[in-house]
Amino acid sequence: MFQFLKSNASITLFLLVGFWAIATFAFVQAGISPLVWELKYYLLGQKLNEGFRMYQDIRDNSGPFTAGFFQLIEFLKFPISWNAYWATGIILFQAIVFQRTINRYELMAPLGNMPFFMYMLFLHISLDFWVPSAALLGLTFLILAWREIIRQQSTLQVEDRVFLIGLFIGAAGLCYPTYYLFIFWGFLSLLFYSGINPRQMLLVLVGFLIVNGITALLYTYNGNLSYLVDVFQKSALVFHTPAWADIKHIASTYVPALILGFYGLWTVIQRPKIKSNGQKAQQTNFIWIIISFFAVFTLPANNSHNFLFILPPLAYFTLNLFFLLKRYWIQELILIGFVASVWFSWQSEWKNSSYNRVQAGKLPIKNERLMVLGGQIDEYQTNQMSGPFVNWELSNDLFLEMNTYQTVVKLQRYLEMDSPTYIYDPAGNFPRMRFYLPYLKDKYVEVQKHLYKRKN
Repeated sequence: MFQFLKSNASITLFLLVGFWAIATFAFVQAGISPLVWELKYYLLGQKLNEGFRMYQDIRDNSGPFTAGFFQLIEFLKFPISWNAYWATGIILFQAIVFQRTINRYELMAPLGNMPFFMYMLFLHISLDFWVPSAALLGLTFLILAWREIIRQQSTLQVEDRVFLIGLFIGAAGLCYPTYYLFIFWGFLSLLFYSGINPRQMLLVLVGFLIVNGITALLYTYNGNLSYLVDVFQKSALVFHTPAWADIKHIASTYVPALILGFYGLWTVIQRPKIKSNGQKAQQTNFIWIIISFFAVFTLPANNSHNFLFILPPLAYFTLNLFFLLKRYWIQELILIGFVASVWFSWQSEWKNSSYNRVQAGKLPIKNERLMVLGGQIDEYQTNQMSGPFVNWELSNDLFLEMNTYQTVVKLQRYLEMDSPTYIYDPAGNFPRMRFYLPYLKDKYVEVQKHLYKRKN
């Protein structure tokens, strides 16, 4: 297997791409239930296309670029089952950039298509990664920023293209706000390992600010910039420590990648006989790891797919094993062992497919306009969502402030704009809504516990 992947022939790359295409097709045809956050993204795009405004009406901590991506997917009427194709396409693009950067700037001894294969395998270590997410979308821009950093480090004189580094990192943050921290990675990598001057450092900052400035102007024009800032302050930009139970579950997904990545890092420390460009790239990726450690404490949720930004530097460090370890059988064993661990990970997640995936709805209704005043978005699989409450964890604040005039007007506008046939209220918020909006008492009647139906 190692000799096949080490080949630089184009046919090898075509065969690898074909393999991932077939695997993705098989995954889609298996018809596995969508992930909870996958359905949330689908509903987000749906509500944006119905005229609800991001952050002002829909309180969700997805970045503006991520929201726009899923709005486009829903606008084009692509089914949710096609998400695996988009994810594989995004990862394929990232893997090609990853491999071409390594080959073009001679960061390692020739490894053929091994960088491409390892990147694809690392970014598919979990079934959760077969779906496009904010972290995956933003990672595309981080990989492009990494390529530009390597380009600048490989030249004697830094070019004004450093502007693109700030631009890419800013765009990554607009997909996934945690990625804003990587601007420090960009600055440190250029400051320590390139001949950058103060004017060019300022160019990096300008690139970072300009993409965010344009976005801020657009949201100001639409009147919802303050809502964007408020949502990010309460969720995406808050430091918190992951719970131990979450850490154990996530570690079970990332352990093989962490072991190989840090073993590769240790190997290059023990055998530092690599070219200058390669040394700079190793150190740049190590800074990426350090920034990733701090980024873990800013994640919007402790799900495995939110941690995938740590995988590219681990994939890079793992490649050290395939040119620094000289014994062929060790290289082959490492490769087969990692492929086997990924396969067993898929099998385990497939058997426990109920974890984090949408379950069958419990309500006795189908194909109805439904508003759920709670986190039970499972019910939207067989019903049409009404209202903007995509992320209940953030939307719930609205019902805690129901005694204010502004909140009452907003709730009334939601009901008039997208009036539901049924309202499911497992948290007991609807009686309070009827107190502040008395006309609802005559409009909806309780047909079973927590379920209200609109009168004809």
